[in-house]
Amino acid sequence: MRILHVIQEFGSGGAEQVVRQLCTAGLTAGDEFAIACSGATVLLDGVPHLPLPMLHRRPSQVLAASWRLRDHVRDWNPDVVHAHNPGMAAITALATLRGAVRPGMVTIHGVRPADDIATSRLLRCTGLPVVACGAGVAATLRAHGTEPLRTIVNGVGPCPRPAAIAALRREWGLASGLRLIVAAGRLMPQKRHDLAIGAMVRLPDAALVIVGDGTLRPNLERQIEELGLSGRVRLMGARTDARAILGAADVVVQPSDWEGLPLVVLEAMSAARPVVATRVRGLRELIRDGVDGLLVPSGDADALATAIATILTDHNLACRLGGAAAARFEHEFSEAAMVSAYRSLWLSLATRRPL
Repeated sequence: MRILHVIQEFGSGGAEQVVRQLCTAGLTAGDEFAIACSGATVLLDGVPHLPLPMLHRRPSQVLAASWRLRDHVRDWNPDVVHAHNPGMAAITALATLRGAVRPGMVTIHGVRPADDIATSRLLRCTGLPVVACGAGVAATLRAHGTEPLRTIVNGVGPCPRPAAIAALRREWGLASGLRLIVAAGRLMPQKRHDLAIGAMVRLPDAALVIVGDGTLRPNLERQIEELGLSGRVRLMGARTDARAILGAADVVVQPSDWEGLPLVVLEAMSAARPVVATRVRGLRELIRDGVDGLLVPSGDADALATAIATILTDHNLACRLGGAAAARFEHEFSEAAMVSAYRSLWLSLATRRPL
């Protein structure tokens, strides 16, 4: 099969990671892929980049992007056009005449709660089959009048060997006795890394390492300095060994305001790491409070600190939560299952391609 992925940009976010996983596995199986997106010119070996303009959430750009995508569809000749998130669904619908000239579909990886109503309205207008990346996204779509064709949950591969904690402490200049708390993700408002940093005031025997980069880095650096936490909090930027670092953590935190189905939590689960996360969409459907993680109210740094301290001071609880998370990961969130489900859907759609 020939699959054309359409995504706004190809950075370090969860949607991009899913596209990477699908392409990497599919190339091994003999399928062909191209990625239409703005910005990057080097994506994956063996995967052509087909340039698109950046929408910047401006409706005026949709028509220009759809015309460019129409040309790519004509020239590259995919069996299925797979859009990712609402803006790309809009241009894919226009470029394929709502799937009439080429089968199309869209995966929703999660949108801001403020955009829920507009997203459902737009998806109904596109006429494209909709896939939700997790139960929280599916429930939200249904609540606003859009029934997903399928829910294909995100998955990740087996966890790598955990990084050596002593070596990490030396690299980061952390005292040897400090327990390790890890957060990972782009430094953007949704992820609320400021809450994780704020919680550290109440956790004097722990260090926080944040893996990822983004526009909020200067703000977080100021917060660390103002709270006097420069000796115990590190902003490490993007790391190729992020999963190994997660595997070395005593606790993984995810204090987001909202999520789709976050890969970071799945990666922590695969490594049997206890997770503390906020009780918000995308996380409350993933983590069973007190069973395979702890959930706290959103926006509450004190509650986050209390939950982290509970795990750090109760070894049996940490082991129980991590073990339950790992067992659940094996049954529900494997990369192989995700890839197989998408490939089955692509095959189904490709058989409807007009001659």
